[in-house]
Formats: sequence, structure tokens, C-alpha cells
Amino acid sequence: MGLFFDNRTGPGVPKNAPKKKPFFRFWELFGNKFWDFFKINLIYFLFCIPIVTIGPATAAMTALMRNIYLERPQFYFHDFKNEFKKNFKKSVAIGIINVIAIVITILSIIMFLSMEKLTTMDEVMFAASIAASLLFLIMNFYIYPQIVALDLKLTDILRNALVLSFLNIGRELIVLVFVVGYAFLAFNFPVFVLPLTPVVPLAWLAFLSVFCCYPAIQKHIIEPYYRQTGEKNPEIPDYAEEAIFTDQGGNEQSTEINTSRKRSKGKTIK
Repeated sequence: MGLFFDNRTGPGVPKNAPKKKPFFRFWELFGNKFWDFFKINLIYFLFCIPIVTIGPATAAMTALMRNIYLERPQFYFHDFKNEFKKNFKKSVAIGIINVIAIVITILSIIMFLSMEKLTTMDEVMFAASIAASLLFLIMNFYIYPQIVALDLKLTDILRNALVLSFLNIGRELIVLVFVVGYAFLAFNFPVFVLPLTPVVPLAWLAFLSVFCCYPAIQKHIIEPYYRQTGEKNPEIPDYAEEAIFTDQGGNEQSTEINTSRKRSKGKTIK
């Protein structure tokens, strides 16, 4: 129903149906939305052409991927444009920081490789800069989903992202391998990889990131908030009696993270 509209219905799984393992659910969603990812990737690329809008465009694409994860129907272009505008202020700042961080990381690598003699301090400083860059990259897996899903101040979002980075390491590493792998291919084989960027694989990476990392936000921020307030979690369909996202990679107790600073009254989820 139109080029940029997903006309599939939302969650329709019977209440007593067995829950799918994350691995199988990922590939089912990926297969169902395979061609839609090309459309989303193209929209994202067009909105990123002015470099300053990379942040808001990333937030908008994250919002679409969150809807796919939650199995919600959506108008791709219309919803992308709305999310782009709604989250512009917070995400543009993160986008600029990311661009600066990428430039600094690339320059650090070039400088390190060009040095003929390396001291121990040089190696330590280089390792520290790479570690910091990777940590901030991982934080991005949680920053943008929080921007589009939660009514929190940017300082709280960053603080939560830092904490979450140490609570979901297994799934983060999966995303990190694919992101770094794509960056490696783009850097070493730009003639073959960069021409594909308008249509692949940015949307694939965004979906993988949301699928692997958004459950941690649900587990440690969203679910504790609604348990504490006694309100109904809007991410849980009416037919469900309990949360459908119970497989979070472990059976540890949930860690409640700061959700106290909200713009709206009572509602954490946008």
C-alpha cells in the first residue's frame, strides 16, 4: 500500500502461544522486512546528506526499527519525518559528537600507524583512545533508542547508556563485530562498499542494534518503572498478561536505572 508504508498488522500472537527464541525471532522479522530495509536505508541516506542531520536521521531510523521490533505498523516516510523533527534537538547534539569522535579516532589510527618509533606511553595512549571510542560507540546502541522511546534529559540518557554498556555485553559484542566489520570493509574497499551505502547495510545494522540492545532498556528501565508506578506498560499488547520480552540473555535481577527526570507526568514511554 504505497512505497513507504508497512501495511502489516501489529502483534497478533495468541496469548498462550509459545515464545520464540530471540535468534529465530530475529530472522523471522529480518525476513519479513527484508525489502523494507532497503527503503528505510534510502530514506536515511537522503536525510543524512547534510552532515549535521546525521544524528536526527539516526534517531528517526532507530524509531522505525523499534516499531519493527515491537511489530507495530507504520508509514515509513511519514513516521521517519515525524521522528526526525520530534527528536531533532537531542539527537543533533549526539550526531555532532559522533562525527567528531569518528574523525578523532581515524586521525589517531593514522598517526599511530605512521609513527616509526613507539614508546610504551604511545601504545598506552593509543589503546586508551581506541577503548574510549569503542565504549562511546557501544553507548550509541542505547543512546538513540532512549531518545526515541523515553522522556528523559540528555544527561540522564548518557548516564543510563554508560551503565547499560556493562549490563548487556554479550549482545553488544555481536553488534560491535558487525559495525566494526562494515567500517573495516568501507575503509579498505571503499570502491566496492561505499556505492552500496544508499541502500545497504545501514538499516540492517540499525535493526541488529535495536534487536540486541533495546531489550536491555526494557528490562532495566521501562519494566521497573511500570512495576513501580503500577501503570500499564504500553509496549505490552492488551492480550498479554505479562511481559513478552522475557528472554534478555540471563536470569539476573533487574537493575533500576535513573528514570526520575521526565518531561511528562507519569509516562516514561513516548
